[in-house]
Amino acid sequence: MTQPAIVGVKRHYVTIGNRQIHYRRCGSGPLLIVLHALPKSSADFVELMTSFKHKFTVIAPDFAGYGNSVALDTKPLDITPYCDDLNFFMDALGVNTALFYGEQFGAAVILQFAVTHTSRVKAIATWDLDKRYDGKQDSLFENHYPEFKPHWSGSHLSWLWAFIREQNFFDPWYNPGLSSRVDSDMHATELLNKSAIEFLTGGRNGEGYEIGLSAANTFSIRTVLEQLSCSAILIARLRKNVDDPWIGLNSCSSNICLSSEREYNGGRISALEFLSNFSINESIPAPPKVRPIKGRLTCDFADVDGGQVHFQYNIDAQTEPLLVQHDAASSIGTVKSISEYFIGKRTVYAFDMPGSGESDQIIQPDGITVQNYAEVLKQALEFLHLSEIDFYGMWGGGFVGLELSLMHEKQVRRLIMSNVFQHTGDLKDQMLTHYTPNISPTWHGGHLLQCWHQMRDQGIYYPWFDNTRSGIIWRPPYLSTDMVHGRVCSLLKAGNMYQTAYCAHFNYPTYEKLGRAKIPTLLATTSWDPNNPDTLAAFNSSSNCSFEYLHDDMQKWGDTFLPFLQM
Repeated sequence: MTQPAIVGVKRHYVTIGNRQIHYRRCGSGPLLIVLHALPKSSADFVELMTSFKHKFTVIAPDFAGYGNSVALDTKPLDITPYCDDLNFFMDALGVNTALFYGEQFGAAVILQFAVTHTSRVKAIATWDLDKRYDGKQDSLFENHYPEFKPHWSGSHLSWLWAFIREQNFFDPWYNPGLSSRVDSDMHATELLNKSAIEFLTGGRNGEGYEIGLSAANTFSIRTVLEQLSCSAILIARLRKNVDDPWIGLNSCSSNICLSSEREYNGGRISALEFLSNFSINESIPAPPKVRPIKGRLTCDFADVDGGQVHFQYNIDAQTEPLLVQHDAASSIGTVKSISEYFIGKRTVYAFDMPGSGESDQIIQPDGITVQNYAEVLKQALEFLHLSEIDFYGMWGGGFVGLELSLMHEKQVRRLIMSNVFQHTGDLKDQMLTHYTPNISPTWHGGHLLQCWHQMRDQGIYYPWFDNTRSGIIWRPPYLSTDMVHGRVCSLLKAGNMYQTAYCAHFNYPTYEKLGRAKIPTLLATTSWDPNNPDTLAAFNSSSNCSFEYLHDDMQKWGDTFLPFLQM
């Protein structure tokens, strides 16, 4: 789930061509660039970064197509494009030389990079890479990393949980024999769930996870060792029934040490301690400002009290900014089609609310209210020097805009709220009791399927838990597998914080607040929305409101919003 901000670790983006690379940074001292294994991300290094922040300035990028970095334009045939990306990344940061540490795939990239970009490498350390990465091994990679594709039934989530668990039992995971048995404790359920969420929320929500891994199929550690000249330590993981993971391999340089460790943390610590013996006489510039990408949404972070808020924006059209806000336990991905509609028409921003998407959990779960959401958003707008905005909010996201307009009347010029609701009586009690069941991880992974059916049923019944005839949504079902998968990924990222987020919206006094609003407000809804009576009641509660029906296709909602915003 989304975590509170980690003291000292800041997140950034840098633009390379028409793509963005996401990275984490912390500490002071010689520059150390750390590269993660796949299909993980730089999030895997947070603990390592904080442990060594007094020895190094640690920068941890996400590989292209993983974490929050945009994928390469074409499918790579080997790891050369990832090495090129690392070179461009250093150029964009304004640094010339660094120490490097990498694990598994990250280790392979660092070794290749040290051979092809020798002048940029002071010293390297790698962990959990050995002679198994020695040339083309089609059967290993094809079996080890099958394609991941969402299925309407949610069965892809069952496969993912089994895939992650099985790696605790066998190496390789697809060969369940005694000779492949892993000699270690089973990971705790919470750690397995963390791995699943990292898989599902990185890159394209898990799709394409195998691309980088397949590119490593041609990597030959034997060839690299013959060419490597910088100081290096390569630490392999000792495995049961393997006496020497380096047998048959030798380095041609006395500066290179081939070593081994059994314990995961032991390997990491030994590698970083080796690198602490080196220094670099080069100043490290401050993180560069993000360069906007024309014709696309660009990502960045805003600093607020207690952490960072993640957002997307496009400034191709220099107009009054429009803020597009998602609903509870969702993310900017939910409203991406609306944000993209306004590219070239309006300056547009979209924020992940605290604890959702990639924003830090700035508000503690027991302190989540619409008012607190609005206050954090106000700080983000101040950070960006946005003194006046137009605001669109979907479902509960509209409440945040309404609250912001009441707290700071001159900040919001015009307000659009779609699919407005205010539940009362028995329905409110039912929503508070049943709408947000606990989604804590279970050892068998059943919580993943719970999330899948919970999100999918929202397109079939309203409320989703009322699976009776009276709860049927009478419209052509919108059950896009990709849409449901995206919502599940956002829900899992938010974790049980989504319960208090939804409760804050269910308890919001919509009609009373709208009655106090003094700015022009458009209330909009689709013809099939079960909350239409609420939206109409909200319209009648305010003299400043107008009302419009929306197209069934969300990508066309902007056709209704734009004329109102141009008044």
